[in-house]
Amino acid sequence: MLRVMFVDDEPYMLEGLRLMMDWNKLGFEICGEAADGEDALVVMASTLPHLVLTDVRMPVIDGLELIKQASSLYPEMKFIILSGYADFEYAKKAMRYGVANYLMKPLLEDELIAAVEEIANTIREREAHRQYESAALDFLRLETVSNLLQGEIKQKWIEQANTLLNLDERSSYRCVLFEPDIQGQELLDLRQMIADRIKCTQAMMLPFGIGKERQGFMLVTGPEDRTLYSLMLPEVMTTFRHRWGRTISFSLSGEHKGLHALKEAFREGLMAEMCKIPTEIEGIYIYQGEWQADTLPAFVGMTESILGAVGKGCPATVKAHVHHLFIALTKQSVSESWVSACLSNILLEIQKTLSQFGGNPMWAPNWSTPATPMDMCLLERKVTHEILLAAEWIGQKKGAGQDEVVSAAGEYIKSHYREKLQLQVVAEHFRLNAAYFGQRFKKQVGLTFNEYLHVVRIDEAKKILRREELKISDVADRVGYSDAEQFVTKFKALTGLLPSAYKKG
Repeated sequence: MLRVMFVDDEPYMLEGLRLMMDWNKLGFEICGEAADGEDALVVMASTLPHLVLTDVRMPVIDGLELIKQASSLYPEMKFIILSGYADFEYAKKAMRYGVANYLMKPLLEDELIAAVEEIANTIREREAHRQYESAALDFLRLETVSNLLQGEIKQKWIEQANTLLNLDERSSYRCVLFEPDIQGQELLDLRQMIADRIKCTQAMMLPFGIGKERQGFMLVTGPEDRTLYSLMLPEVMTTFRHRWGRTISFSLSGEHKGLHALKEAFREGLMAEMCKIPTEIEGIYIYQGEWQADTLPAFVGMTESILGAVGKGCPATVKAHVHHLFIALTKQSVSESWVSACLSNILLEIQKTLSQFGGNPMWAPNWSTPATPMDMCLLERKVTHEILLAAEWIGQKKGAGQDEVVSAAGEYIKSHYREKLQLQVVAEHFRLNAAYFGQRFKKQVGLTFNEYLHVVRIDEAKKILRREELKISDVADRVGYSDAEQFVTKFKALTGLLPSAYKKG
């Protein structure tokens, strides 16, 4: 709503302006009135009207002097002069001050409405143009930061960052990721909360987006803002989590200097998010340094587990082991070339296994050494998909030699996953001892009964999320979870994503 104020030393004229027409219908609200120019300047300072209707001849400060002073203080303010015929000579001088219109008393309603509408359109067009320019600059800033985060350290982006962001070379950077990603008004609220807290410092917030699932911001702090990270940011995040009323977490990188280090800051933020590095504050994960080199042999065991699951033709087990491998890869922070070599070796070994079952299927030769994008979650999906193809193909080849009771139990679980299934119940259905049945099940499938049940339920949940518009709690109920929080936890553990992020992706 635009704001309008009236200035006239005749009370009946002020009342007439209020009642003469429907200001709300024209898009204005009356924000103030004054009987002379001196009082008008005081009212303007507190209300900042878009439009001022003023008489010319008034005591203390007349209309023209009011317009002269106000125009120097508020260049975008618009004025309409209301005067008698004897004041016509004032019109020439008023136009030099940029007055939008000069109307003679007594006022004609149609003339005043036309003048006000013309000014309202001018103001709105100006505001729309300003918003367009602001949105374009915001997009350029977001694009610049996002490219730097992904390692596009080119002179073009460095120069664009320096021009658009006005960064101090002594500034420090921290990457902050949201999970699940925050959109719309909630994202604006969070940004406003942080902006309010840092407005008295040299710090600033640079939002970014990587794909549809990675939203966050770079917190840029100056030399005098060392305590901003340790004191203010956790407090703001905790406040926002309580206000939002939903489960949300924040993952923070360590401190870095220079635009070239933004890629490393983003990697650390992803690591903190994926590994859920614990802190004293619930829902806030902070990167705390690299693992030691003596943990590298763990990758050998993970690789063997994946190959073993593929050899058994068990897709459910493959998903779990690949996910654990990627958690370790991210947490260990090995080089991209090392990740590529590790994954290529696994795919090579799988191809050897495929050949033992009668040769490679037609899709196997299309496998390529995976490139490593900044977002390890995307790489995990690609690799998981390729390895699952192999596991399913081997499973079909080995179908004749499978334990028929366990296979039948697997189909029974897939048909009754919505129910409160327990190992004891399914074992009794097949007239087997529960402990013995559990051992047979894990030997063939590679997962315990409960692990397999969760995999089946989450797979069905993914189908529902892709096809239907339901609340997360409703999806959980549809696939057999009475506790929505347990469903979210299991979904995240098996897919690497929260249900809301999976649906948006």
